[in-house]
Amino acid sequence: MTQRILLLGYAPQTLEALRDELAELGIATSAMASTSPCDGTEFELGLYAPDTSPAERHRARERLDARTALIEAPAPLAVSRAVSALDGAPAPSIDLDAYCTRIGYRGPREASFRTLAALQEHHPAAIAFENLDVLLGKTIDLTPEHLDAKLIDGRRGGYCFEHNKLFKRALEALGFKVDGLIARVLWQAPAGSAPGLPTHMALRVWLDGTPWLVDVGFGGNMPTTPLDMTSSAPQPTPHGLYRVMPFGDGWRLQVRIDDRWHALYELSPTPQLDIDYELPNWYTATYPESHFRHHLTVALSTPEARYSLADCRLTVRTIEGQQTRTLLDADGLERALREAFGLAVSPDWRPLLERLAET
Repeated sequence: MTQRILLLGYAPQTLEALRDELAELGIATSAMASTSPCDGTEFELGLYAPDTSPAERHRARERLDARTALIEAPAPLAVSRAVSALDGAPAPSIDLDAYCTRIGYRGPREASFRTLAALQEHHPAAIAFENLDVLLGKTIDLTPEHLDAKLIDGRRGGYCFEHNKLFKRALEALGFKVDGLIARVLWQAPAGSAPGLPTHMALRVWLDGTPWLVDVGFGGNMPTTPLDMTSSAPQPTPHGLYRVMPFGDGWRLQVRIDDRWHALYELSPTPQLDIDYELPNWYTATYPESHFRHHLTVALSTPEARYSLADCRLTVRTIEGQQTRTLLDADGLERALREAFGLAVSPDWRPLLERLAET
């Protein structure tokens, strides 16, 4: 029996290409126009483009059987998601109870700004930014199973791809519409230097048609509240002023430090697929000149202070502006990783910590 799926929201040429590819797999399709009546056709699945309006999705839902899934599918993922759904393959999931326990969040779980802001505050206060695995020569695995085992069950941290991929899955499980984005890091780059490769992951979360920049993976200078991407005005956060400036076809994120604006990164507007992060992740973790291959970087942002570890120098900066710096020996590094950053310290870290303390 021929399987049939309903497609809506795709541009005409995109729709034609999708229908041709699905036809090769023996899957019939119907495209839904806004005026399409319910003609009694039975569908095994409905797919819609990311920018499909809620009204169109509602009309599609009325046309489908109550048991038929209606899922979002960007054009590059539409065919593979259709095949997976028709084969009964489960979508990647996350244990929300375990995640919320890990970050100490006990609030509501509806897809609202209040929930989003609370989660963005809790996540970087509980899960440290850290690159220990890179320094130890270990592979950075971005599969959901590995991220959950490392950051949730293993009480470890990670860098941007690990943090923001985990956070994206948690937000989507709560019903948020989230785009993964890619950025070129500008922080501490000399003026006039050539642009680097895009190696940072950030998120764009949509609420009532407004895009919000959300990032829990930029270490010691990340904003800890969502930032309105439609405004270039300064936006206050517990850890200072930020602004999202239009720049080229994307945006530049800046932070106010010592009475001047400093660029953190430049964002591209094009949503990324999960597979798009594999190459920059591999490059960041393995390229011989990558900063993360040579220097220990650990950070935690709580409502009261930011904690950062650069090799063996521990810096604590309160929200009132007070700052302390301490040089640590190997024992002090181990203690700081455990007590200040909440990491489950492994015995095989000791040679690395001793080497950092010596230099």
